[in-house]
Amino acid sequence: MRRRWSAVAGGLPRVFWYLWSITLIGNIASFVLIFITFYLHSERGFAPAQIGLALALAGGGCVVGSFGGGVLADRWGRRRTAVAGYLVSSAALAGAGLSTSLVSIMTFLVVMGAGTVASGIAGSAILSDVVAVEDRPRAYSINYWAINVGTSIAALLAPVAMKAGFAVIFVVDAIGFLVLAAFMWFLVPDTRADSPVEQVAPAGAVRFILRDRQFLLFVALFFGFQLIFKQSNAGLPLAVQRDGLDAQAYGWIYAINTLLIVVGQLFLPRLIQGHTYSRVLALGSLLVGIGFGLTGVADVIWFYALTVAIWTLGEMAYFAVLDSSLAGMAPGSLRGRYFGFFTAASQTSRLVAPLLSGYLLQYHGQALWIGCFVLGVLLAASYLLSAPAREHRITHAAATAQKEVQPSA
Repeated sequence: MRRRWSAVAGGLPRVFWYLWSITLIGNIASFVLIFITFYLHSERGFAPAQIGLALALAGGGCVVGSFGGGVLADRWGRRRTAVAGYLVSSAALAGAGLSTSLVSIMTFLVVMGAGTVASGIAGSAILSDVVAVEDRPRAYSINYWAINVGTSIAALLAPVAMKAGFAVIFVVDAIGFLVLAAFMWFLVPDTRADSPVEQVAPAGAVRFILRDRQFLLFVALFFGFQLIFKQSNAGLPLAVQRDGLDAQAYGWIYAINTLLIVVGQLFLPRLIQGHTYSRVLALGSLLVGIGFGLTGVADVIWFYALTVAIWTLGEMAYFAVLDSSLAGMAPGSLRGRYFGFFTAASQTSRLVAPLLSGYLLQYHGQALWIGCFVLGVLLAASYLLSAPAREHRITHAAATAQKEVQPSA
């Protein structure tokens, strides 16, 4: 096991492990994200419709943070943006915990969403700056592993935190953001790229991105993937309840996802080595489509667990190369804005996917799961058909980056 871990994680720069630690700690200290619905309902007495509005607005804040964080990461600096985002999130979290009115809580949630997403974008840009091009797939894979391990630990600690009260949860999370800001400031260098493109004004950068047809296609395909994948938190719980299974059964079913990721990430980098990013993205899309498509015929725990296992394998493959593909398509000095634009698509899908699943399940029965399967097949085909131009661009960018770091003769 030690030899396998060394093969997966060896040779990565020290800064990467600082970023990895920040990712792990940040996801462990995610109690508020787990309990926010319970807090708004049981502690503050808000109605479900009001809670839905609050969460939707928080998602809107994430979209704003996606664009704003990308611009700031490129023009103001990656590290500064990450630190500022953590500090803003800490203050907003404290404000939400002390507020009693719905309007003020929603306002703080919007600010918190913007701050956390801006920090994440800046961190992703730093990671892609400090890790060699050939090491990015395994670096992002290990970082994704940290996200899932941290979230799993948070879920295990959640009952303990719940007994301590909501006030303690807000305080711990607010302090956690301050710790992340300190780690980022004192341990992680600023990696803002300097090049002629750096002087492009924000409006000019937007026009530059909107003329990038390959990138826009990549964003559209990712949005389609997210519409399927986000059913893990939208349509899947509704389907489980439809079949008379309780929350505990759903917990066991969903645990398959975390277990496979924690174990599988140790083997995945070697399995995908030698395959183009586009082929891996196509495989991931297909498996996710099949997994969620089978949800429509699942009706018992073991069958649901099987569907989760299938789409989890697709999830691991897809996200193992996603950020590496994005980093390869983004110009270095605009990398923050490219990541921001891309993240906005992800955050928008968080708003669309629940609305889509609720409508289709209520009025069109199993059409949701049929649609997931069909969309997965279409996405896989689209990734393969558009692969030549995208892979050429990524390869060219990698070759250019290697030439830039080679010392002159």
